[in-house]
Amino acid sequence: MMTRTTHRLLAAGLAAAGAFVAYSPDAHAVDWVIKNPSQHPAYRAELEPHANFILFRRGYGIGRYGSGAELGGGFRATIELADPMFIKKINNTIGISFGLDFTQCRYCRYYRDNYAIWSPVALQWNFFFTRSWSGFAEFGGILRSEGAFRYVDIDPAIWVGTRIHFNNDIALTFRLGYPMFSVGVSFFVGS
Repeated sequence: MMTRTTHRLLAAGLAAAGAFVAYSPDAHAVDWVIKNPSQHPAYRAELEPHANFILFRRGYGIGRYGSGAELGGGFRATIELADPMFIKKINNTIGISFGLDFTQCRYCRYYRDNYAIWSPVALQWNFFFTRSWSGFAEFGGILRSEGAFRYVDIDPAIWVGTRIHFNNDIALTFRLGYPMFSVGVSFFVGS
């Protein structure tokens, strides 16, 4: 379960983001491109090194729950499959996302396994709202293992995220969901 402190930090972050958007001087001068299909950076693949954070997870295989942060890093690649896809009248793309992540493993079955390996595969649906802001949702699965691919299990994976685009090639990416959240830098390649 999330602690009271975590709830307060999340609420404060959301309030700050809402205040920034509502009271920014250029809030009404935003160049919205969501209704203009294909008006986004041209790319074939997105490459994203990132840091991972797990605040809470189930103690797999040992019947208990664990808390406390688990940290790590990883790499994600997303290959664009269609532009636009499901809703032809808005600025959206579909891609297949896959990667490899490493985190500390506080609840591994054996103490010598002090890291976990995560291999996510997901369908990523991107929405480009403005020239400098996009969002996405990912649905898929993740292979989780303790140490060097021992005790491999498959878990569901669901994330929502946002990107702040610095230019057509680089963006700061935030991903929140299950089983972890991450912060990274996205590089858009292959136009």
